[in-house]
Amino acid sequence: MFTDDKRDFRRMQVNTPANLTTIEPIAGLNYTAECVDLSATGLSLHLDDLLELDTLLQVNIESTHPSIASLSATAKVIRASKEDDGTITAGLKIVQFN
Repeated sequence: MFTDDKRDFRRMQVNTPANLTTIEPIAGLNYTAECVDLSATGLSLHLDDLLELDTLLQVNIESTHPSIASLSATAKVIRASKEDDGTITAGLKIVQFN
């Protein structure tokens, strides 16, 4: 499903696993996340751990959905929060597609 978002390009809601590996400031830390929506410039994730703002990550999403291609990109954390219900979310801005 596509939605209009004034902050970004059109976003598509997805629920697919994502693997994250930190590049900076500490290289090599790995996180497992669920990508909940994506656009041409960024994505939103649910995680088990809170990410720090401005962390640079290698993001890999292997899609099993026929209309969604697998994604490999370098992205920067621009939003990170823990919701009242305990859900940890992060917003990433894509710096470069790999």
